Amino acid sequence: MSLISILLMATAVLSLLTGFISLVGSSKNDRTRGAWFFVTTIGCAIWTGGISWFAALKPEAEDYAIVPIFGIYLGSLLMAVSVLGYAAWRRKSGKICTVICMLWAISLAIAFTYDQSLCYTGVTLSPAGNSVQLYWGWFYISYCLFFTVNNTCFVVQQYLNAKQARIKKVRRGEYILFFGLLFSGLLSIIFDLLIPPTNYDLIWVGPLTLNVVMIAFFYSTMKYRMIAISSRWLQTFAYGVLVTVGAVIYILIFYIIFTALFKGPNPSGAILVLNFLMIVIVLLLLPVLNEVRATFRSMIMVGQVDIAYVIKKLNKLAAKNVDLRELAAFLADHLHFAYIGFIVNGRLYGSKALALSAEELEAITHLRSAGRGEVWQEPNKAVQKVLDDLDLKAVAELRNAKGRPFGQLLVGKPLGKTSFERRDLIQLEMIINLVATVIDSEKHIRA
Repeated sequence: MSLISILLMATAVLSLLTGFISLVGSSKNDRTRGAWFFVTTIGCAIWTGGISWFAALKPEAEDYAIVPIFGIYLGSLLMAVSVLGYAAWRRKSGKICTVICMLWAISLAIAFTYDQSLCYTGVTLSPAGNSVQLYWGWFYISYCLFFTVNNTCFVVQQYLNAKQARIKKVRRGEYILFFGLLFSGLLSIIFDLLIPPTNYDLIWVGPLTLNVVMIAFFYSTMKYRMIAISSRWLQTFAYGVLVTVGAVIYILIFYIIFTALFKGPNPSGAILVLNFLMIVIVLLLLPVLNEVRATFRSMIMVGQVDIAYVIKKLNKLAAKNVDLRELAAFLADHLHFAYIGFIVNGRLYGSKALALSAEELEAITHLRSAGRGEVWQEPNKAVQKVLDDLDLKAVAELRNAKGRPFGQLLVGKPLGKTSFERRDLIQLEMIINLVATVIDSEKHIRA
């Protein structure tokens, strides 16, 4: 399998996935356009897959060549009509243009299905390249005129969409599709309509550029929040699309470097597929690797705190019934304190064992409440002696969503320092409210 075939199949699958995600993620008002876009990607995938399959046929497979050829010429008709419907269906004039082009496309599809000799006279399958012997008969002229008219209608309707869009981010997305498909349409007319009757080698240019445009438009819809990807499985699909895009880009770079270095035959299909699978695996593991890197970075940088990482983890814990001892150990490790502990419902949950008697624990829980807007409590002499004996440096008050105190946070000395700095308290103050949300006493806390 050649590089072009691999790229065509990969981009076809990507385009189809983007259409499905756009359909499911579109709002009720845009559901019709989402359906048109999805059908467009189906047609594009059939067209692209047909070209990829035909290019990969061996000479002995001539009897099966008709199947990918049907995909090439019927898939392109489906794609053209549906992309026009996506751009034009919201207007009366657009509906008229779409219906006319649809009837034209159906007529061409019926004629081609009934008699393929109207379009081509034969097929050549050889190691030098596969081709279809097209000729300029009435059918092929009508086929070319259809795409010229259809593309012109699309350009006009899509330009109106972009120009009339009131929201800036929507307007940007519409312009991306307008300029992208204008460019892709011109290439398709040249390399998929005008040149193929004399040279069939570059027929892949049109569908490849169109798929790239579809993926770029999908990226713009996510970037500008034009579709809602809220469910977990849709997010997984979207991430899979981005991963595969990264893998395709890597394969292109690998191919260019390979041919430049060795100046010999192109890498085999097996090597390309292996590289593609390996980079997909690496990209899929990237979130895990980033998480591991962030964890180690947060733990080993004793002189500073990765507040963003800590807050990210606390946000994830907010929806769970958290183990307070595990939470205390996490905060001690990543905020770089010798000890972190929580006093909730008269019980102590600490990052490590602490020799604190019931009387001492009760004395701490009965400290005067911190003032409004404050979190740090002022220990009396008796409590201060207990804190000093246990090498604890501060006590903070935890409040629930209603502002009522429900517990306390005990802080040991900062690691790598001889004294407790005000900066350490400020860093803790930034996350104490979030910690209080995570361990709200109104939840049933497990030990």
